[in-house]
Amino acid sequence: MNQNDKPPPSPGLITSIHCPRPARADPIAARIKAKTADYSSYEFTEPQSGALNIFFDLVQEFESEEDFRAICVMVPKVIFGLDCALYLVTPKLNLRCIACTGSDALHPGLFQTSPAIPQHPDRRDEHWYFPIRANPRHIKELPFDPPGDVIGCLEVHPAERMASGDSLFWEKYANRIGFQLHNRMMHETNERHLRFIRSLAKDIGHNVIVPNMYFKLFFNRLKRTIDQLGPLQRRMLNAGSPHCADVMDLQTKLDAQFSEIITHYEQTSLYLETLLRQSHFEKGHYVLERRACDMVTQIIEPQLHHYLPRLAENNIEVDQCPPPGPSPANELYVDVGLMAQVYANLFSNALKYTSPPQDGSGQGKSLSCSIQRIPHALGPGKPGIRFGLFTTGPPIPEETGSQLFQAGVRGSQAEKVEGTGHGLFFVKQIVELHGGRVGQRATASGNEFYLILPATLTARQAVDLEATP
Repeated sequence: MNQNDKPPPSPGLITSIHCPRPARADPIAARIKAKTADYSSYEFTEPQSGALNIFFDLVQEFESEEDFRAICVMVPKVIFGLDCALYLVTPKLNLRCIACTGSDALHPGLFQTSPAIPQHPDRRDEHWYFPIRANPRHIKELPFDPPGDVIGCLEVHPAERMASGDSLFWEKYANRIGFQLHNRMMHETNERHLRFIRSLAKDIGHNVIVPNMYFKLFFNRLKRTIDQLGPLQRRMLNAGSPHCADVMDLQTKLDAQFSEIITHYEQTSLYLETLLRQSHFEKGHYVLERRACDMVTQIIEPQLHHYLPRLAENNIEVDQCPPPGPSPANELYVDVGLMAQVYANLFSNALKYTSPPQDGSGQGKSLSCSIQRIPHALGPGKPGIRFGLFTTGPPIPEETGSQLFQAGVRGSQAEKVEGTGHGLFFVKQIVELHGGRVGQRATASGNEFYLILPATLTARQAVDLEATP
């Protein structure tokens, strides 16, 4: 079989093809042509053009910080026979020499600059100084605010051996150093942050999650102590004590308070153990731990029960949540902890934003749920379970509703309500991790936020789904 007879690649091997859109390709092509013309006008000598290319190749080849600094000063030394020194701006706005080729560098080590850190090419006696600038788009990621975006300077000498037209080349060379230097500084910062996060994850497990489990033992002991009031009450009753009713009332109140505390503890523990899961920190994203789950009895009802007292305090009537009848969602393969937080966010929003409908019906504030199986909800042959949460209030405009699942976006009616705009973004992240999607629908009497999860998903399919890039 010759090359022309080779079969086309299997469609399963090509997931997508991304060609530049004309709106982006055209300006990029124009910029390439402009840069080509610029470099022609620079009239760099062959050694100068070679120096720029060699520098770029070598900083990709050598990884250590020591080698990078050596390359910055050795390229001019080897190719042009010029001595160089590389300086960094410190957080105290001093210059510190970090590499040099000659023993006659102007000021080895740390020195106060006089005049100020050069903002433009500057000749001082036989030494030229070229500013090294940071990438202005990432300047905020530096640990300090460098003057004029200058993070260092390149010293070249002796000046008498440099041609009068060489300044432009050295500026370009310093720019390339600045680009690489800034990237390495950000990489070092990111590495330090990652090491801290990994250490923090272990500290959380050791100092937060494990100690939190001991509270369960304390609560069990407290419950046994409260239960001892029952036999005490009977003994007092047999003895004809006039305080028997008082003890009964005390036990009733303690049982109610204990139930409230243990419910809050279980809810908080679920959040802690799910959100602070060590695998999230190790992978850099939410990692699902799926298991078969009845969405109604294990997620929706417990979350609603947690919010019922506050919903009642705000005069929000709960109507058919969950809806009556057999549930089509009695066994979905989900991360119970993360999905519980999805519903916690939805009920929290309902608590904050539900208001009387503006359709002229005169009805009060209310909340209702819906669950529906949809045959092709997630594509041809991909059935889904649609979970809806409807609350009364002013309809959210379509253009606003489509943006509410973005990070930091809040609706116009949220101006007087405390919040960050992160809740629905979290909902979207978790639902999409499960292979589903989210949405919002407005009616005359209020708004429905819904999520659709895959209706049939085995453990093997779930693993394959999460392995898909």
